[in-house]
Amino acid sequence: MESIEKKASSIELAIEEGLKEMGLTKEQVEVEVLSEKGLFKKAHVKITKKKAVGVDAAKEFIDNTLSLLGFDCVTTLELGEEQDVIRISGKDTGSVIGYRGDVLDSIQYLSHLVANKSKPLEKRLLIDAENYRDKRVATLTSLAKKLAYKVRKTLRPVELEPMNPFERRIIHTTLQDDEYIVTSSVGEDPNRHLVISPSEKAKNYMYDHSKKNDFKKNGIKTRSFGNKRRRF
Repeated sequence: MESIEKKASSIELAIEEGLKEMGLTKEQVEVEVLSEKGLFKKAHVKITKKKAVGVDAAKEFIDNTLSLLGFDCVTTLELGEEQDVIRISGKDTGSVIGYRGDVLDSIQYLSHLVANKSKPLEKRLLIDAENYRDKRVATLTSLAKKLAYKVRKTLRPVELEPMNPFERRIIHTTLQDDEYIVTSSVGEDPNRHLVISPSEKAKNYMYDHSKKNDFKKNGIKTRSFGNKRRRF
């Protein structure tokens, strides 16, 4: 219901009854007074729902999408200084998340298009369901550290499966301070993926006996192979 006309004994009462019927607040509507209360007539107002923009438009889009799909879920909007989060909860969040978050990622992408339609957002917008994003961050952080250890040990690059920008950024951020590791994005979406490679410093240290103490300081062990030392 985008607009409604109401008549009552006063303008305030007409607005109140209209808002109740529409299920909206004063901040969400525009009110046009069609006629004042007179001796033989009631006050007449037209109440129109404001067009949602930005994160409000994204939330409205998600609510409508979930309703059309028949999912039993609700959304809440959390406003932050650097990032706004729309959280989805309810019985059908498993379906909303999808396999490894593919459905949630699609909702995220479409929501960004809707939110940025009027003007670019000033903050990041994240769509989450039952804290899936936080759990995914923990999983990918652990994976990044394990694969980095493997790369340092073998001095061979490792390719990861395709990931969305959010997930690639987690891997990059986790390993950005590791001087023995280099991360790079390869390919085009939706097949864009990360490659974790040994840095030139790691390669140069492989057979350099004088750097043994540096290896130990950085938590990198060595073992002997004849007259050489190899990292593992």
